[in-house]
Amino acid sequence: MSPASDFAAFYEKELKELLLPLEVQRKQIKKWGVYGFILLGLAIVFFIIGTTSQLPATIIIAIVVFVAAIIVLILFANRLKKFTGIFKTQIVSRIIAFINPSLRYSPGRFIAEADYKKSGLYLNSPDRYKGDDYVEGTHDKTFFCFSELHTEEQISSGKDSRWETIFKGMFIIADFNKNFSGRTYVWSENKPQLNFLNKLFTSFASGLEKVKLESSDFEKRFIVYSNDQVEARYILTPSFMERLVRLQQMTRADASISFVHTNIHIAIPMKHELFEPSVFRMNDFSRLEQFRSTIQIVYEIIDELKLNERLWTKE
Repeated sequence: MSPASDFAAFYEKELKELLLPLEVQRKQIKKWGVYGFILLGLAIVFFIIGTTSQLPATIIIAIVVFVAAIIVLILFANRLKKFTGIFKTQIVSRIIAFINPSLRYSPGRFIAEADYKKSGLYLNSPDRYKGDDYVEGTHDKTFFCFSELHTEEQISSGKDSRWETIFKGMFIIADFNKNFSGRTYVWSENKPQLNFLNKLFTSFASGLEKVKLESSDFEKRFIVYSNDQVEARYILTPSFMERLVRLQQMTRADASISFVHTNIHIAIPMKHELFEPSVFRMNDFSRLEQFRSTIQIVYEIIDELKLNERLWTKE
C-alpha cells in the first residue's frame, strides 16, 4: 500500500486538475438543490398563511410552488446521481488504484445479502438491503472485500409502519486461514444481539453459549457467544483480544465480529457515506484524504489482527 505521505503529491499531480471541471458541475448542481429547498420552504410558508388566514388563493399559490419545488428537487437528484457516478469513476477509482493497483473497485456493487446473513452478526432479517462501493483484493496473503451496507427492517404498528436501520456502515469479509468447526460471535457490549426471547425461539441461537474469558478490559467492551467453547478460546487468545480492543479504539465504533466457516466478518457502524462526494461543499484534499484513510482502515485491521502471519492453518 502506498504511504500516506505520497498521497499529497499524488493529489497535486493527478487529482487536483481532474477536480476543476467537477467543481464547476458541483456548484451548478448545488444551485438546483438550494433553489429546490427554498421553494419547498416558501410552499410551507404560503400553506400556513393560507390555512390560518383562510385565503384560498394563497393555498393555491402554495400548491403551485410545492409542485415547482418537487420538480426542481427531482432534477437536482438526477443531476447529483450522474455527478456521483462521474466522480467515483474519475476520482475514487484513481485513489483506490493509488493505494493498491491490484484492488478491484465496483461502485454499484456491494456485499451479497447471503454473505451478510452468513456472518450471523445481525439476527433481524432485513426487509430492505442496499449498498455500494464494493472493493476486493489481497493484502499480502489475505484476501478481503468490503462495501458500504445499509440494512433496514419494516416495523408495523396497526396501520402505521416505519423503516428502522439494522446496520449502516462498512462491512468487511477477510480470509482467516482456518476452517472453523463452530460459530463464534463477538458483539459489542453496547449492541448485543442475543436476548432471552431469541435464545428460546430462534434456531440461530441453538447451541450458542456465552463464552467467559479472562480479560476484564475485553469483557467490558464485548460479549462473546459460541457453539464451540474450545475453539472460541483457541481463537480469542489474550493477545488477539487485546488486538480486538485496539480495533474498537481505532475505529471509534461499536464493531462486531464473527468467525464462520473460513472467514472473519467485521461490521463497523458509520454515520457518513464511504466514497460519496459532497455537493454542498468543495471536494478538496481533506475530503479525498478521508476516502484514502477509510481504505487504510481495512489494511490496518488486517495488520492489527495479524491475519497475514498465518497463525492458524486450514485443515
